[in-house]
Amino acid sequence: MAMADILGGSETLLVEDTVDGTIDHKGCPAKRSSSGGWRSAYFIIGAEVLERFAYYGIGTNLINYLTGPLGQSTAVAAANVNSWFGTSTIVTLLGAFVADSYLGRYRTIVIASLLYILGLGLLTLSAVLPFQSTFDCQNTHQSTSCSPPQLRIIFFFISLYLVAVAQGGYKPCTQALGADQFDGQNREENKAKSSFFNWWLFCLSACTSVSYVILSYIQDNLSWGLGFGIPCTVMIASLLIFLLGTKTYRYILKGDEKSPLLRIGKVFVEAARNWRTSPSLKATEELTQGTLPRQGSHQFKFLNKALPMQDYLKEGGDACTVKDVEEAKAVLRLFPIWSTCLVYGIVQAQSSTLFTKQGNTMDRSIGSGFDIPAASLQSIVPITIVLSIPIYDCIFVPIARALTRKPSGITMLQRIGTGGFLYAISMVIAAIVEIKRLKTAQEHGLLDMPNVAVPMKVWWLVPQYAMFGVADVFAVGGLQEFFYDQVPSELRSVGLSLYLSLFGVGSFLSGFLISAIEKATGGDGRSSWFNSNLNRAHLDYFYWLLAMLTAKISCWESPLLEDTVDRMVDHQGCPARRSSSGAWRSAYFIIGAEVAERIAYYGIGSNLINYLTGPLGQSTAMAAANVNTWSGTATLLPLLGAFVADTYLGRYRTIVIASLLYILGLGLLTLSAVLPYLRPSDCQNSDKITSCSPQIPVIFFFSLYLVAVGEGGHKPCIQAFGADQFDGNNPEECKAKSSFFNWWYFSQCTGSSVTMLILSYIQDNFNWGVGFGIPNIVMVVGLILFFLGTKTYRYGIKGDEKSPFLRIRKMFVAVARNWQTTPMITKEDGARGTLLQQGSHQFKFLNKTLLSPDGSKEDPNVCNDGGVKEAKAVLRLFSIWATCLVYAIVSAQSSTFFTKQGATMDRSVGLGFDLPAASSQSFIGITIVLFVPIYDCIFVPSARAFTRNQSGITMLQRIGTGIFLYAVSMVVAALVEMKRLKTAQEYGLVDMPNALVPMKLWWLLPQYILFGIADVFTMVGLQEFFYDQVPNELRSVGLSLYLSIFGVGSFLSSLLISVIEKATGGDGQDSWFTDNLNRAHLDYFYWLLAGLSTVELAAYLYFAKSYIYDRSTLI
Repeated sequence: MAMADILGGSETLLVEDTVDGTIDHKGCPAKRSSSGGWRSAYFIIGAEVLERFAYYGIGTNLINYLTGPLGQSTAVAAANVNSWFGTSTIVTLLGAFVADSYLGRYRTIVIASLLYILGLGLLTLSAVLPFQSTFDCQNTHQSTSCSPPQLRIIFFFISLYLVAVAQGGYKPCTQALGADQFDGQNREENKAKSSFFNWWLFCLSACTSVSYVILSYIQDNLSWGLGFGIPCTVMIASLLIFLLGTKTYRYILKGDEKSPLLRIGKVFVEAARNWRTSPSLKATEELTQGTLPRQGSHQFKFLNKALPMQDYLKEGGDACTVKDVEEAKAVLRLFPIWSTCLVYGIVQAQSSTLFTKQGNTMDRSIGSGFDIPAASLQSIVPITIVLSIPIYDCIFVPIARALTRKPSGITMLQRIGTGGFLYAISMVIAAIVEIKRLKTAQEHGLLDMPNVAVPMKVWWLVPQYAMFGVADVFAVGGLQEFFYDQVPSELRSVGLSLYLSLFGVGSFLSGFLISAIEKATGGDGRSSWFNSNLNRAHLDYFYWLLAMLTAKISCWESPLLEDTVDRMVDHQGCPARRSSSGAWRSAYFIIGAEVAERIAYYGIGSNLINYLTGPLGQSTAMAAANVNTWSGTATLLPLLGAFVADTYLGRYRTIVIASLLYILGLGLLTLSAVLPYLRPSDCQNSDKITSCSPQIPVIFFFSLYLVAVGEGGHKPCIQAFGADQFDGNNPEECKAKSSFFNWWYFSQCTGSSVTMLILSYIQDNFNWGVGFGIPNIVMVVGLILFFLGTKTYRYGIKGDEKSPFLRIRKMFVAVARNWQTTPMITKEDGARGTLLQQGSHQFKFLNKTLLSPDGSKEDPNVCNDGGVKEAKAVLRLFSIWATCLVYAIVSAQSSTFFTKQGATMDRSVGLGFDLPAASSQSFIGITIVLFVPIYDCIFVPSARAFTRNQSGITMLQRIGTGIFLYAVSMVVAALVEMKRLKTAQEYGLVDMPNALVPMKLWWLLPQYILFGIADVFTMVGLQEFFYDQVPNELRSVGLSLYLSIFGVGSFLSSLLISVIEKATGGDGQDSWFTDNLNRAHLDYFYWLLAGLSTVELAAYLYFAKSYIYDRSTLI
């Protein structure tokens, strides 16, 4: 049976491929293979394209109909157009409420389409039926007022506003239904959904540009009845296309809950009623325990007052839930963006009103007797959009994605802000063009001749229209996606109606602004800014005003525009911004500092056994035991370092202090090897193997263990701090974090490989003082590099809760106190969701901590669910921790016996150069450096295609694969050692320990390479596992537990060597580890380790199969 099958036994696969929370037209669960996606979106986009053709077929030229056949003034007509546009977008809020609360999106679209067709039909009749002769008002170039029949006006406006009501039901639902066809939980469909919003705007713009050109020409030159009748026919075709796609659509499954709008309304009512009350006990407990959603829970805290008090729960009241409160907060978070974008709505309104009137006064001829309708110039906006969206989606987004590593290139808010800036530029261009038009009219004496075209081509208006189009690609596309994406799924129609209401309120504000300016500037016989004679008006002043307002709003920074990372601050204590902190920009500094530290660490540790057996004259067994003891101390001390970091100092300060201790230790170590009174003179020759009796090297061991203390504070914190720079709640950063662990290890091994090759050569052939001094300098450089990244780091916010260590200790004390108490799970706990789901059935004895000794839960000193979760999370790790100890014992041999093996073999590589034995350890690092890119870029994508796991295989599968490879490496090492011993015997070198066995060092290469490949699986897997499977506050502890595996493993290796040394070396026999390796039996030891590794692998598979992942930390 494959290891992936064994370890994957606990993972459930969804073979039905159904889309969660959706059904098909028959009410069955929607299947991904036969519903939704682009197959459904095409029908919806087609229906929407025709609806937009109908809508803009009326709205585009409406101002000319009002100032022409209906004889209204420019200011009144502009105000009426703005009011109608405003109404048609404001009523989308009502349409969204009806859809999300009662009818659903599909039914609302169908009913709204029927009303739409009715309104368009009546509008056509109002233009066709002869209510009364109106020949005196037919000339659109006439500026004098006339009085059309009152009945016609009433009939016209009733029809017009019936269309607006239908638009209110239609518009928010079609786009929401279209986006619903893409599953946000599926990576490919989620990516397609972002593209859907771009191509939605593309198709709409392509159709509206046709509508602008064709219908405005028909209305101006042929017949208004025909110009209104065509949109009616097109809308019928739209409904038919929409109905054709019925069988392909995915429909959101509606639950039994109340209307989301009613739930949200109730939250605000309850929060207002409890205004003077402290936040409820429930809210406080859940926030402390971490059961409240982390994203945004610290915003709008006053809404937490809507959560019920304990007494209210006992009375059985219909209480607001945490979900209700978070929904209310999600909607409330939108309003700063909504309000700051209202100016965009005001600016947008001008393209169909004042821009059109501007065009009416200019030279619109393009040939013999053909004049372009002024309203058709609006087609430049959608034509620009049609041209810009492929450029945006296919060129701009990939380039921006490569720079920002965001799936959409830039964030939604950055996209909206860019559009706002471009709107401001378009208003500046419009003002400059209007100044030019007025100057031309004055130069040609046309100020009082409003019916004469100014000799200035209408193409002067193209830049402002084109800039509008480019701005729409950014702002409108971004607003659509933002207001769809940032609301709960049940409120998607409401979200899009809020986006539409921007332009509705903007249109009303535009109408109000025009009316106010008209009154303010048109008194005492003066020409107002909007005088019907535009040659005496001042639209340029109005455009400058809008340009300033838009620029001001675009520069104003909302807290939401900060795109902050929850529960993270920057170096100044402000909320950390995703765009300017963390992720790879910070990780590079941290990885660089860690590479420097690894160079320093392996610069000592890789050749330490040769220093102990050489200058310090220790035996092989004693030196191996000392190396293992030091390595064990250096990897067990991280438990203390993690405790200090997570409880008191924080990771950043702990890293800095530990680095200073590290540098001090390395400095003293260098002095111990350099100063003559600190080292024994009769033990300087490292080639001697006879023992000598130096004075006790106190300074050396003090320095060495000071380095171990520095390592204990540095090691668990720096990797946790590096991983903290990636937000686990952001899909892209979460994926990058998994890759971070691979490249972290890659960088470490690159540094350590160079170290083992260079420093071991310097130490063996030049000077131990220089060999220890270089790591000291490198460590100083590492600290400086770490400091350079200070301004880019994200720092975790430390809450007011007790230390996680103290909380966990409290758990076990409470378990002992309540050992004979039976825990009870109440219905109230189940309903409120306060009991933990993941792993609740493991370690049930810890649930007793939720009770006081008398069985009550009312004791304020009783442990909470959050503490139980932390204790269970840590306890679950110990079975994996324990079954990896033999792996650590095996790992310890690469820097001890593998090195001593190499010292007895032929290490010459030509030209009289001998490779230092310790440098052979670099083969492990080189293998890792070569294999990590293969693993990350080839193995993971290939495995992902089969397993559908973002990391290719699970963390436990990865660890298990490495343990298996370690067992194989021990078999290979044993076979190579048997070959070495046989060669020494054949050449009569058994009693000549100083003579080199005629067997090349390259024979050790396979075992080193297997070690390297195994490390890529196990070492990185353990790092990610012990970081990921502990609560956030215990990340340093998690990594220190991973490191402690190697610490305990080193001690166990030392103990095992000592026991075997005593057991096999008595009665004058040569032990397995005798100083003369030609009489030793390292092969027996390697076979023993291979056997132990096999037993360990079996135990590991058993525990790994039953392990329950903490899914709260996974995405």
